[in-house]
Amino acid sequence: MSKKILFVIMMVFLVLGLAACTREDTTATVIVSNTPVGTESTTSTGVTYDKLVYDHTEATNNIWWGQNGLSYWILKKNGTAELVPVESSTDITVSYSDNADGVRTYTYAVSSISSTFQVYIKPETIVGNDDDIVMISYQFEQDAILYQMGQDFNPEGIKIYVVYRNGDVEVLDGKDVATLFDDGGYEPLGEDGFNNQISYTVNFTYENFEGPEITVYVSGGERPISTKDANFFDWILVIPVAFIMNFFATIFGNNFALGILFTTVVVRTLAWPIYAKSNDMSIKMNLAQPDMQRVQAKYATRKDPQSQQQMQMEMMQVYKKHGINVLGCLFPFLQMPIFIAMFGVVRRITVEGGMYASGVANTNFLGINLANQQDGIIGMVLAGLVGATMFILQKISMKKPSYAKNTAKHNPNPQAEQTEKTMKFVSYFMVVMMAFASYQSNALALYWIFGNIYSLGQTMVNRKLNEKKHEALKQKQLLG
Repeated sequence: MSKKILFVIMMVFLVLGLAACTREDTTATVIVSNTPVGTESTTSTGVTYDKLVYDHTEATNNIWWGQNGLSYWILKKNGTAELVPVESSTDITVSYSDNADGVRTYTYAVSSISSTFQVYIKPETIVGNDDDIVMISYQFEQDAILYQMGQDFNPEGIKIYVVYRNGDVEVLDGKDVATLFDDGGYEPLGEDGFNNQISYTVNFTYENFEGPEITVYVSGGERPISTKDANFFDWILVIPVAFIMNFFATIFGNNFALGILFTTVVVRTLAWPIYAKSNDMSIKMNLAQPDMQRVQAKYATRKDPQSQQQMQMEMMQVYKKHGINVLGCLFPFLQMPIFIAMFGVVRRITVEGGMYASGVANTNFLGINLANQQDGIIGMVLAGLVGATMFILQKISMKKPSYAKNTAKHNPNPQAEQTEKTMKFVSYFMVVMMAFASYQSNALALYWIFGNIYSLGQTMVNRKLNEKKHEALKQKQLLG
């Protein structure tokens, strides 16, 4: 029984460790400004924005803060971002310079990292063509500037403000002018593996006018599955499991959910012999209990080294009599690498840049996007199903088979009863931890639901087989 407790405890810590896989380094590494826009208004010639374009009479009184004013993204080393609105001119300290076209460039610093933004002050007398571009500014959504490992640059989420000499503003959507961006040939996979915690710049040119450089930061996230950036564990377990998942997903129209389902069935079926060996060990230990208790009672009051050594020798004879291999207690732990591999594949296989990502591109399952993480109510429902199926599985698993009940009845053991209570507590604690961890990823939650349902069937089948094996072994012992 003690080995089961140890296994369950290790599984709890494993779940906690896998769930807490994000880094804690919140150091700011890049500051990206969202240009101040203000309120849109229509003029006789076009559209303008009052915090982006000013009349020359407002040159000394620019109000670029407040509602729809300047904000900036703090991109952090741990792969998170924080959007900070500037509520007043005292929130940051700025300096500025003007160019000949009336473009004013402000410079400020946050966490010792400098950033800039621009506004246009329309001259009293316009020199040049009204439709000349004088300034380009940007506003960013988080996904447009903060990337995970393996991702290519994608301009979706960038809003571009093109300011003309007469003060009119044209607004472009990044995804509509994607060909106008130049990422300098950036490759997510470098010589030493996937790039991580690095920044690079992207240029944007519109009608021969080059806008300011855009800084993009790459940090964190799950590492894509690739033979070009694989460690030893990837080679022996993760990539083979990912291959199986990709195989089934592509058969069913790149369906990620069906890939998870069939891979769960295949992997857990292949691991069934390990599970069966563990059960055989439990049956033999159960049959050996009377002999083991006799030996323990014989030496209960003899604590000298020689007696203890003799007790160990007699215990070894009991193990030999019942065909118990002392290394058999290691069988449950052989399942852990498989558990870790499946956990990693489910989380990593869809990551952009991975060699199987396109094969599981259909992440929709009954209207649920399996690629989502911490998915609000949907994520809570899935986590609840994980907890419910795991709870039922634990209840059935801890229910004693008939032969174990009979043994307990005839050979009461207070220590075993206390051990059983401890195991129940740890098992139920694990239910809560698995439900909590599954909320982090819809795909992970679905995998655990499928896995728990499969294990329920596996447990029921093994229970019937074990009762037959127990009776056969018991008869064999009686007949000599």
